[in-house]
Amino acid sequence: MKAFILAAGKGERLKPLTNNTPKPLIPIKGKPLLEWNLLKLKSAGITDVVINLHYLGDEIINYFGDGRNLNLNIQYSMEQNLLGTGGALIQGNFFLDDSPFILLSGDLWTNYPFSRLVTKVLESKAHLVLIKDQNKPKGDFNLVDSKISTDIKNNEFTYSGISLIDPSIIPNEEPTSKELWKDILESHAKKKQLTGEIFHGLVKNVNNFIDLEQLDVAITE
Repeated sequence: MKAFILAAGKGERLKPLTNNTPKPLIPIKGKPLLEWNLLKLKSAGITDVVINLHYLGDEIINYFGDGRNLNLNIQYSMEQNLLGTGGALIQGNFFLDDSPFILLSGDLWTNYPFSRLVTKVLESKAHLVLIKDQNKPKGDFNLVDSKISTDIKNNEFTYSGISLIDPSIIPNEEPTSKELWKDILESHAKKKQLTGEIFHGLVKNVNNFIDLEQLDVAITE
């Protein structure tokens, strides 16, 4: 199984910290945010990783190289222009095969056990890990018989940034700016073709300096 990490963003809300450092390389407890995720993926048995890049992408390449220092095989999908979370998969599809892959946001820290997705038999077009975001009382999704639903009035959960994807849902077209939910996943959700699970552990998106401070306190590893 492969993993695809979305790491192309500019980290605007973390300037000036991100003026010369891409957000995935921001140190968390002395280790770059992206390295935490790579090591957790490796511990789950995943050694083939694709990372999409744009802003200061060369800094990430210079830091991790081909991944051999971490006993990983890392390939990079460099975007000349930002393609969004959906466009990134269309361009990066070249690096994938026909097997389901883990999709991971590169700006989050989590203690989610990726081994759960490695051993999962995917019986849908995608399997999304959902969380209850305390900063977002009104969620985007609910689960009905393990299927992702957006039809319920009082949706409780949000997408964590972690999922297992069937590559057949990636459009076979020239890469343009597209979003993962709106342009790829939503149509499958309407057909009840997406499953999900609720994770009650730590998933922290690093979007601003408050997030960094909270994460520094939360991590006990």
